[in-house]
Amino acid sequence: MNTTSDEGCSAGCAIVGAGRVGTALAGALRAAGLEVGGPLRRGEPITADGPVILCVPDGQIAEAARAVPTPRLVGHTSGATTLDVLLAAGHEAFSVHPLMTVPHGAGAHQLAGAPAAVAGSTPRALRTARALAEAAGLRAIEIADADRAAYHAAASIAANLLVTLEDGAERLLATAGAGRDVLAPLVRAAVESWAELGGERALTGPIARGDHETVARQRAAVQARTPELLDVFDALVAATERLASRQRLQAPENGGPADVLASTSEGSADARARIVRTVAELREVLAGPRRTGALVGLVPTMGALHDGHAALLRRARAECGYVVMSLFVNPTQFNEASDLAAYPRDEAADAAIAAAEGVDLVFAPAPEEVYPDGFATTVKVAGPALGLEGEHRGAGHFEGVATVVLKLLNMVRPDVAYFGQKDGQQLAVIRRMVRDLDVPVRIEPVATVREPDGLALSSRNVRLGPAERRRALALQAGLQAGAASFADGQRAADRVVAAARAAMTPYDVDPEYLAVVDADTFTPLDEIDRRALIAVAARVGDVRLIDNQPLNPNGSAR
Repeated sequence: MNTTSDEGCSAGCAIVGAGRVGTALAGALRAAGLEVGGPLRRGEPITADGPVILCVPDGQIAEAARAVPTPRLVGHTSGATTLDVLLAAGHEAFSVHPLMTVPHGAGAHQLAGAPAAVAGSTPRALRTARALAEAAGLRAIEIADADRAAYHAAASIAANLLVTLEDGAERLLATAGAGRDVLAPLVRAAVESWAELGGERALTGPIARGDHETVARQRAAVQARTPELLDVFDALVAATERLASRQRLQAPENGGPADVLASTSEGSADARARIVRTVAELREVLAGPRRTGALVGLVPTMGALHDGHAALLRRARAECGYVVMSLFVNPTQFNEASDLAAYPRDEAADAAIAAAEGVDLVFAPAPEEVYPDGFATTVKVAGPALGLEGEHRGAGHFEGVATVVLKLLNMVRPDVAYFGQKDGQQLAVIRRMVRDLDVPVRIEPVATVREPDGLALSSRNVRLGPAERRRALALQAGLQAGAASFADGQRAADRVVAAARAAMTPYDVDPEYLAVVDADTFTPLDEIDRRALIAVAARVGDVRLIDNQPLNPNGSAR
C-alpha cells in the first residue's frame, strides 16, 4: 500500500483481537492490498513490523498495550478511550474507531463508506490513522481526545440505544398481534428523513401536531401492556415535546388554538412563540400535556426579558415536560403610576426570547383578565413581607405580588414555579404564601445572573448612564466584602454589615438599607447561626437597585 510507505505501514500491520471489529477491519485492509497479521488472539506473537491495532474491549486495552514490545506505533479502535492508555505503555499512539455497527457475521463490506474517528499523538501517528482508515474504505474524521466521550455517547444513542428502543416497540406491537416486519419500513423512513432533514424538520406524529389526547391514549396502552416501558415512554415524550417546541420555532403554523406572535424586528419572522390571552384558552391548551402526565413548569415574568429571565426559562425547560411563561405587568405592585407607565414593554421581543429558550406557551393576559370588574380580594403575607422592601416600597407592594402570583398559580396550576434569587424577599414571601395556603406547587429558586463585572441583571440597568453604571457596582462590592467577612469566620451581623458598608463608600453610594436577615423570615439577625442573606438596596441616580448574597454556616447557598 504505497500511500502509507512513509508512515511505517509498507510492511503491513498487525491486528490484535479476533472479535467482530478486528475481523471486519482485517478483511477490509487485506482487500486493499495491505499485509495483515491476524486478527491475532491476545498472547499470540506479533510478527508484522508495521503498526499494531488493538481491537479489544476497552477494559483490556491497557494490558494489551503493555504486552506489545516498545517503542511501537500502536493504535486502538475504541470510541471512548483516549490515547493516554497507549502513551502510558510507552507507545506512539493512534486510534481508528469505525462509526458503524458490526453485528455477528458481518464482513469487511460493513465498513465501506462509514465514518471513522481518528486521532494521533504525533503527526506521523495521525497520518497513519488516516491512511489505515481510508485503506479500509472508511471516511476519516478527526476527534480530539477531550471530545471522545461525547462523540461516543452520541454514537451509542444513535445506534445501541436506538436498537433497545426499537426492541421495546416490537414487544409492544407483539401485544397487538403484529411483528417487526410491520415496523421496519417506518423505522427506515424515519431514520432516512432525520438524516436528510434533521430532527426539527423530520419530526412528525401527535406530539408535533399538538395532539395530546392521542399521546394520552398511547400512554395508557403502554402502561397496560408493557408497563416496564412506561418510564422510557414518558422520558421520550418529554424530550419530543422539547423538540416539537424547537420545530414550532421554525414552523409556527403547526398548531393549536394559541395565537402566533412574530418578532417584527427588521421584518424578520424567525423568532415566534405561541400566545394565549385568556384563562379559558390557557386551560384548554394545558389539558393536553396534563393528560400525558407531563410535568408543567411556570416562569412568571413582567416582560423586559434579559439573561436572568432566560436562566429561569432554561432551568424550567431542563426539568419540565411543558413550560409556561406568564407575561404580565402587574399594576397592583406599583406604588406610583409613573413607575407603572415607565416600565418597559416589548411583547414581540419577549416572545422571541421565550421561543428561543424552548417555552411551550406564553400566557399574556390583559389587566381585565387578571383583575375583572369588581375585583376585591387581595393576599396579605406578614412575616417575610415586613421590613426592607415592604417598608421602602410600601405595604401594598407585597400584597400586589402575592395576589398576582397566587392568581397565576391557580390559573396555570403548575407542578413547579421558578423565581430568581435576586428578588430574595419576594421569593421568601411566595414560599411563605404557598406553605401557609397549602398551594400544591414546588417553588424553585434560581441563582442570580450577573453581568461580567458582577452587577445583578435587571431591566432597570439600561436606565443607568455610564457614570451611574460604574457607581452601581457599589452593591456587588458591598455584598462581596460582607461575604468575605463571613467566610473569614465573622458571625456578628453588625460586623459583616460594617464590612459591606465600608466597601460601598468609595463608590459614593449610600444604601437605603443594608442588613443581614434570616433567609426565610427576613427578620434581622444579631448572630449568623442559620441560613441568612445580606440584603441591600440603593438609589444610583434615579434608578433604584436591589441585590443580596446568601450566607449559610452549613455551606449551602439555598
